[in-house]
Amino acid sequence: MRPPSSTEPETTAGTGRTSHEALDDERLAAAYLLLIDQPGLDLEEFAARLGCCEATVRRVFDRLTDLALLYQTAEESELVPVSPLAAMHQLISREQTLLKQRQTFLQRSADTFSSILSKYGGNPDATGAVTLAEHLPDLPAVRRRLQELAMSARESVLAFSPTAASPAASRIASRPLDLGALRRGVRMRTICLDGIVVEPDAMAYAHELTASGAELRLVSRLPMRMIIIDGTVAVVPQNPRHAADGAYVFRHESVVLALLALFESYWEQGRPLLADEAPRGCNNHFERAVLRMLATGAKDDAVARQLGTSVRTIRRIVADLMTRADVSSRFALGVYAAKHNWTESRPAPVVTAEPG
Repeated sequence: MRPPSSTEPETTAGTGRTSHEALDDERLAAAYLLLIDQPGLDLEEFAARLGCCEATVRRVFDRLTDLALLYQTAEESELVPVSPLAAMHQLISREQTLLKQRQTFLQRSADTFSSILSKYGGNPDATGAVTLAEHLPDLPAVRRRLQELAMSARESVLAFSPTAASPAASRIASRPLDLGALRRGVRMRTICLDGIVVEPDAMAYAHELTASGAELRLVSRLPMRMIIIDGTVAVVPQNPRHAADGAYVFRHESVVLALLALFESYWEQGRPLLADEAPRGCNNHFERAVLRMLATGAKDDAVARQLGTSVRTIRRIVADLMTRADVSSRFALGVYAAKHNWTESRPAPVVTAEPG
């Protein structure tokens, strides 16, 4: 069939209609079969046989061309229908090419944004000097910056997590960022408090991270919350006891190196989170820490604050220990714990470092 001329009138043969009819699958199929059965029809005859206006025929031809079911010869003198199987392969090939181009574009965009984010906040001030630290004035600003830094991480994320019972909202916000970084091949090492073993939600999240490739160790105390990205950017709180006071972002090499050394010293002292880690007997590091602090006369709120958990958790642990010891008072628990060496530190499991 000859291709339609753009100057031909857009009317239905014999009716003068110029309506814009819908291009449903049945009409496209009828047009395709008509092209095969009667290839010599001109535009007017084709419109009459198809029962539509010439404008609709042009739209049908455009759509069949988009679907690779119709092509125009080199001389632009004929519209030739293509085998459906060949059209399918041609369409898939075309879409795969477009997809690769899109993926390349997205990767270049991600690289560009990562480069911008890595420098964000480290711009020179009015005198031309680079500031020692960027100040984040409040918690929302801290969360925004941590999100940006987590998304730009390429090699490593190191973290101190000094709160055993972190809020559920915090875990929900962190989860896609943490798992996304792990999927990109970022090495993630986190140091948590022993207290997470008595917090079911925190333990479930910790095991999810380790199952996805993260490394996690436990210690009895941490000095503050801290995150180091790619060994070049560190975020520390302005006030370790009040997260809402904001934070500082350090990029100065000497400061970051000092914080890296601090992290590594705690990492070497920590013990790995075991796959079946759970409170049992008094083999639990966190429970022994609770008993040792209570033995000094510390109140529940002081113990909770020192160990990064809640007063409710401390009281639950004490109640559990009393049940295991089969005693009815804290004094009796102290006597039993001392008699059975519950407060003595146990050596952490020996971990053999993997090569490389």
